[in-house]
Amino acid sequence: MCLISISRSVTLSNQNVYACLVCGKYFQGRGRSTHAYTHSVQHSHHVFIHLETSKIYCLPDNYEVVDSSLDDIKRALFPSYAPRDMAALDRNTTLARDQYGVAYLPGFVGLNNLTSTDYLNVTLHALAHVAPLRDFFLDPTNYAGCKSPLVLAFGEVIRRLWSHDNFKSAVSPHEFLQAVSIASNKRFHVGQQAECIDFMSWLLNSLHVGLGGSKKKKAGTSIIHKTFQGLVHVHTMTREAAAAGAAGGAREEWESSGEDVPFLHLRLDIPRTPLFKDSQGGNIIPQVSLFTVLSKFDGQTYTDAVRAGQLSRKRYTLRRLPPYLIFHLARFTKNNFFVEKNPTIVNFPVKNLELKDYVGSKSVKELKAVLNAHGVAHADVVERAELEARVRDVLGASLSKYDLCANICHDSPPGQGKEGQMDPLQGGSYRVHVQNRASEQWYEIQDLHVQETMPQLIGLSESYIMIFRRKDLPAGQ
Repeated sequence: MCLISISRSVTLSNQNVYACLVCGKYFQGRGRSTHAYTHSVQHSHHVFIHLETSKIYCLPDNYEVVDSSLDDIKRALFPSYAPRDMAALDRNTTLARDQYGVAYLPGFVGLNNLTSTDYLNVTLHALAHVAPLRDFFLDPTNYAGCKSPLVLAFGEVIRRLWSHDNFKSAVSPHEFLQAVSIASNKRFHVGQQAECIDFMSWLLNSLHVGLGGSKKKKAGTSIIHKTFQGLVHVHTMTREAAAAGAAGGAREEWESSGEDVPFLHLRLDIPRTPLFKDSQGGNIIPQVSLFTVLSKFDGQTYTDAVRAGQLSRKRYTLRRLPPYLIFHLARFTKNNFFVEKNPTIVNFPVKNLELKDYVGSKSVKELKAVLNAHGVAHADVVERAELEARVRDVLGASLSKYDLCANICHDSPPGQGKEGQMDPLQGGSYRVHVQNRASEQWYEIQDLHVQETMPQLIGLSESYIMIFRRKDLPAGQ
């Protein structure tokens, strides 16, 4: 079902809706007493399409129009994808053309910025290039019984992003934004800039629940968790902080605990490094390696925090890596007075990111599950070491190797670092890098602007969210 734009609706209803193919307005029903009937008589607009069945009618005579010349309208409004079409998306290098003859590459089209909604646009593009998530939403039968308007709107905008039959070479996400605004109680709304990771986290969790996923920490209950959910072991040591001014008082012993915590994204803290001036007075932006900020998850490094008079030390070890791994580089620091951004550039490899040093050993059950997934017999294996060796033979080194899938950047506003500067979140802008896997060409997309870029430049951007794809995944996943 096509979601209805309130701004174009005359009867303000999303039930039994017809669209005028002349002016684009929406009406409920087509009988003699309806607004659509009156509209056809007063304005001589006679052709209407039902937004659920895609049948076309002529009013006021009220008969169905069957004409192959109207098929391009149906394909533009209701793009559909057979399994062979979805399998060909990552092999496609052929440009499509819109109704005005403008060429575009499906999946790499501009999105309208509806006033400070660039955070939503880059999130859509990044998630639209996660193959299993994309293919799931390209087929509406996967969520045919879903009642969530947000899920339906997300599926609709994903289908339009990858369509070869768009009227224009750009897509407007306004129906999706309306569904987001309603579902989030206007937390994410037109004219309100937001931090991209807040929106992505909210969206993934809302889609998970909307698809019937469990609200508990059980893995694999929706396509969201199957694609993005990993597991991290958190070892925590706590004790009461020493009282201020206490001399020689005996401190309490550390209390130790540990638990496995599922995650959809990993937060990486960027170290604060001083800014230096060059010979012309400009700032020299410092750079660090991704592996430096990943040390948080090496199983040895502790992070300290004091809260409510209690000192805690946490140590993180990755237990299970998901098929698609989301890193969030925490650039923004907020308090009651201002928002500050850390501009440090984090260098990372676009291909073959190796994470084996950050992953703890797998359990016997997990090792057997890997072998089962690849159809490898293991009934004759008794020793754990032999199981691990067989898993390595099956997967090689690819189980912990990742390639970049999408990279979201945040660009600081002009004048950042000077007195009287504006809020870096409100004044800055987002853009995203995504790759056409058929040609291995990278594209940079910022709202309506789509251009080719080199992979060497991606790692030099102020990356904010990175999505990596595990190398052992079959083609199309």
